[in-house]
Amino acid sequence: MSHLTLKEQLAALAITPSAPSAPVVIPQDKKNQKTRVPTSAYAKKKPAWLEHAQYGIELLKAHFPACFKEPQKIQPLKVGIKQDLVKKLGGKEDITLNDKACMVNSLSYYVSSPAYHRSVFKDAVRIDLEGQPAGVVTAEEAHYSSHSRKEKLQRHSKVVDA
Repeated sequence: MSHLTLKEQLAALAITPSAPSAPVVIPQDKKNQKTRVPTSAYAKKKPAWLEHAQYGIELLKAHFPACFKEPQKIQPLKVGIKQDLVKKLGGKEDITLNDKACMVNSLSYYVSSPAYHRSVFKDAVRIDLEGQPAGVVTAEEAHYSSHSRKEKLQRHSKVVDA
């Protein structure tokens, strides 16, 4: 058994792109040479809150794979799943307190994703932490999800246009 935290284990498994080194020189012809900087040098760094949220989602997927899935397979979650998650994590001593807090905080990021909102439609089956059916989405819940997603898109489009 490893003495590393899950975060350290996941970080060790992650494939990190190599840091951009010196610009790459691409000879066009002998008189004219152009310098090209690798595109990774222009990549924007993710905000810390986003990295934290995405890390929490990966932890949720690792510990509860039947519940937390890839965007194409997302299903609506049980009403009150946050309380179930807190209760379940409270009994796990092999997970650090920071990782537990990260998972609970990342739950809101997961349920606010476009993929999650697309999965919330009338009569869709909700699932619990074990992936078992735990109710269905009502028409009101489906309408609320659709409406909140449209509002978020409108707010985002206003910010982009400004």
